[in-house]
Amino acid sequence: MDPGSLFEFLEIPEMQRAFLVALLAGPACALLGTFITLRGLSFFSDAIAHAAMTGVALGFLLDIADDVDAPAMQVLLVIFCLSLAVLMEWARERTGLRSDTILALSFTGSIAFGVILISRLRGYRVLEGALFGDILATTWADVLLVACLSVTVFAVVVFNLRALALTTVNDSLARLEGMPVRRLNYLFVALVALVVALLLRQVGAIVISGLIVIPAAAARVIAPSFQAMLRIVVAFGFFGALCGLVASYHFDTPTGPTIVLADVLLFVGSLVAGTFLSRRAGARRRRAAAAGGGTP
Repeated sequence: MDPGSLFEFLEIPEMQRAFLVALLAGPACALLGTFITLRGLSFFSDAIAHAAMTGVALGFLLDIADDVDAPAMQVLLVIFCLSLAVLMEWARERTGLRSDTILALSFTGSIAFGVILISRLRGYRVLEGALFGDILATTWADVLLVACLSVTVFAVVVFNLRALALTTVNDSLARLEGMPVRRLNYLFVALVALVVALLLRQVGAIVISGLIVIPAAAARVIAPSFQAMLRIVVAFGFFGALCGLVASYHFDTPTGPTIVLADVLLFVGSLVAGTFLSRRAGARRRRAAAAGGGTP
């Protein structure tokens, strides 16, 4: 295949916009995924994304919009996802229950209620837009929105990096150092909810959790330090989005799932590379120990 033909899809306006959205959203989602995976909240973004189905149902029930793509529906989804994220964090604080318990309760309760409402209103076909998304239907306004979202994510992380890192690793120590742990926790869950709500229409509820969690998991396998993990995860988010978009065009497959599959392949590659590197490091340590033991 001619290397130049790999990117021939950029001649198509729809693919140009999809390309920009994927390359903007991929690194931003992956960066958030770093803190999500280290906090043991890998199910959080999935819970928010699927619970957004209830927001869709409410939009139809209240006649706010008749389509998932409608601006009014987008506003409702942002409000709903933000409210749910804040409520889950508040419940975790007040009850002392484990995060996975709160997530399971929120996920199962909200999605069950949403499915019941949708089945009463219009049937399950209205779920398609929110479940699977349609990145090829992206407009230039969507590109601008995702660009602003990506800048916001990077700005929040960069300006709060030390506090977020310490809160993620040891929130008790963060409190001792006078960091606003409670405010940071609420800020973080609100940021994740905002990303999920605004990207739901482009990539869908089924895909978005993979974009957040998988690159972070892949980076964690091979990163020697937290700082290295941040750099690697951004690169993986970018590279996975790029490879997935190119592959989806040439193999005529759905874009969102293909990007996630590319991320999965990155994870497998990282797992193999990490195993190889750890064995080499172990062999070097054994040789060094043997050499040291033989020294008089």
